[in-house]
Formats: sequence, C-alpha cells, structure tokens
Amino acid sequence: MLALSGSDSNSFRGRGMTVERARPSRLAKLGFAIPVWLYRAHLGFLFGGRVIAIVHHGRKSGQRYVSGLEVLTRTGGELFVCSAWGMKADWFRNIEAGGIDELWDGRTRHDTAAFRVIEPDEAFEVLERYEVEHERTARRTLPRMLAGYDFSDSSRRTLAEDSTIIAFKPRPRRNGPALGQQ
Repeated sequence: MLALSGSDSNSFRGRGMTVERARPSRLAKLGFAIPVWLYRAHLGFLFGGRVIAIVHHGRKSGQRYVSGLEVLTRTGGELFVCSAWGMKADWFRNIEAGGIDELWDGRTRHDTAAFRVIEPDEAFEVLERYEVEHERTARRTLPRMLAGYDFSDSSRRTLAEDSTIIAFKPRPRRNGPALGQQ
C-alpha cells in the first residue's frame, strides 16, 4: 500500500537516492478498495490493527469517501501512516480541507480524529519502529519507496525527509451505523 513505480511517476531526489511516486494502476486501486469493502462489512478486525479506514468528504464535490490506510506503527494513542503520494494524495487534500468524519480501527469507530504531518526526526523513529515491528513487510515495501534503500540510518533519514507521514489521534469512540453511512 505504500508506493508503486511507473512511467508517469514523480521523482524526488535526496542524498543520491530517488523516491518514486506513481499514479496507482487499476490493480493497485482494486487492492486499495479491499480494505474499504471489508470495513463496510464490519470485518475491519481481520486486518489485526494494520489497516484503518477514514471517512472524509471531497474538497470540491462534497462526496463522501472512505480510504483504507496501512498503519506503520502505534504509540502514545497515535496511529502513523505514510501517504504514498505525499501531500498530493486526494484523501490527504480532502482531510486538510474538511477534516475526518470518522476513523475506523478494527471494530472501533471514532467520531473523528485529529491529524498532523510529522517532522523528519519523528518520521525517522516511526520508520525505525516499522522496520522492527513489521520486518517482512518493511523488507518488501521500503526499497520500493526509496531506490537504494538499504535499512541503514542514512537511508532511513533520507526516506524520513522525503516522505509524508501522518499521525492520527482518534477522538471518542461510539457504536453506530455501517462505515460511511449515517
């Protein structure tokens, strides 16, 4: 869920390495839709805390959207996710403009959540925890996010500086209707 490569990618340079970003392919979009379908069916718990769903409104259309996001790590009541397309991701631009209507974490529905883009020093620590907590996934995804990523502090620092990592702090919980419905 983190990054893809393709001919229409944007490149970001950092310390001799390149961060590749691309528009998602149809197959990737299908993969991104699966968590949403499972959350709508109240099966979000199947992700074991690795994927959350946020409900938000389109900044131009006002249409209601649901986005599934992989959780890198959790600490201090916050959930950390990486935006594969940085601050240009539609879901990110939507929550910047109008906030988060709901956040679903497994079986728990939160009315809303505060969010912030974290600084590179904190992103470095988040990436380090992600590598330890989810070693197999990290070994597959991080080299795709940063060409030449070798799990060194230098690579981690470059990725932390070039990536957009967002911290979500869920607000009070409640039970209610299915995801994205009122």
